[in-house]
Amino acid sequence: MRILIVDDDLDRRERLAAAIARGDPSAAVERATDAGISDVGPDLVVLGSTLADRSGLGEVLRRLTATHPDLPLISLSLRDAGPAVAALRDAAADYATRARRALPVPRSGPLAGLVGRSVAIEQVRELVRTAARTDAHVLIEGETGTGKEVVARAIHALGRRGTGPFVPVNCAAIPETLAESEFFGHARGAFTGTVQERPGVLHLADRGTLFLDEVEDLALALQAKLLRVVQDHEVRPLGASTARRVDVRIVSASNRDLAAMVEAGTFRRDLFYRLRVFAIHLPPLRQRREDLPVLIEHFVARFNRAQGTTVTVPGPTALKPLLEHAWPGNVRELENVLESLLVLAQAGGVGLAEVIGRRQTGAATFGDERVRILRVLDENRWNRQRAAAALGISRVTLWRRMERHGIRDPLGVPARETG
Repeated sequence: MRILIVDDDLDRRERLAAAIARGDPSAAVERATDAGISDVGPDLVVLGSTLADRSGLGEVLRRLTATHPDLPLISLSLRDAGPAVAALRDAAADYATRARRALPVPRSGPLAGLVGRSVAIEQVRELVRTAARTDAHVLIEGETGTGKEVVARAIHALGRRGTGPFVPVNCAAIPETLAESEFFGHARGAFTGTVQERPGVLHLADRGTLFLDEVEDLALALQAKLLRVVQDHEVRPLGASTARRVDVRIVSASNRDLAAMVEAGTFRRDLFYRLRVFAIHLPPLRQRREDLPVLIEHFVARFNRAQGTTVTVPGPTALKPLLEHAWPGNVRELENVLESLLVLAQAGGVGLAEVIGRRQTGAATFGDERVRILRVLDENRWNRQRAAAALGISRVTLWRRMERHGIRDPLGVPARETG
């Protein structure tokens, strides 16, 4: 990866840089042009802290984005960040306007799953493209249902590992007693009754990508062993006398604040920084509400293709309950609610608008979380795996929300004590 660093402090420049440029704004632009940004120049521009505090930053950003709108820019400010933020905002606005004209919304390929036309989702797509150009470990942060696995798969498919394996692992779903064997595998005879060796997910992901969903649920002991793998690129199966070398890129996802967990001592600081070489934050659906109509059209079209139906998307008035709902479960909740509505429409031989109108009863459908969880649990005969899928959340998240709302199964057993 080629990095152009622009800073007028020689010592700081030498500490940061593999590519060096003078910090004068005019010189910075000339250096960027001389480097051939549009052809074989840098993949990333870092604007140093001194330059970030000067008025010339805006001009640098505007000229750089004009010559190469896809070029990622990072500004570092050690003092008052106001000028840097303002310049970045202005340049980002210019970029967003051009991007809407020049960059069509992907309808196929790895990025097609990131549906929407908002600036927020386009910024996510650009971060995915940037991450895919490197082999750095990636941490994807965002609320449940925002599409973290979609992003992980896109990074994998667009990168050089795209022809290798993509191995997803839900860390919350692995019992702690089995986690080490699941990750590292075991040799023949490692346990009583084991007659053959079994590869772990780190072996299965060799020359590919290991996706660790809900990485915050890894036990501290396992975190220490995973850190060793990240550092040494070697895996020793349980019961084996020798280690095996692996080439694995790790893409992690978390719906919790891992930095806060580090400060609380529940997640290893060293592993956090190893996994978060490149970070992507996914905005919740309520922060990109302009994407709701596009997402609804997308899910209805997908349902029609799968079922051979011709359900049409009604107008904004009929969609009002969906457009105004907060969607705490984000895109996954929207997908599941729409699928339920579409099935009802198909079964009743009516339009989507009529089904939405029938079910617009407030709390029972789109409102109070406790009422909604109880209804879905009842519909699924208190099978939490199916209920979690219907709600568009993980089983662990459902456990947490049941505990928060004091919900117990009909036998009075707490959520975490039932299967």
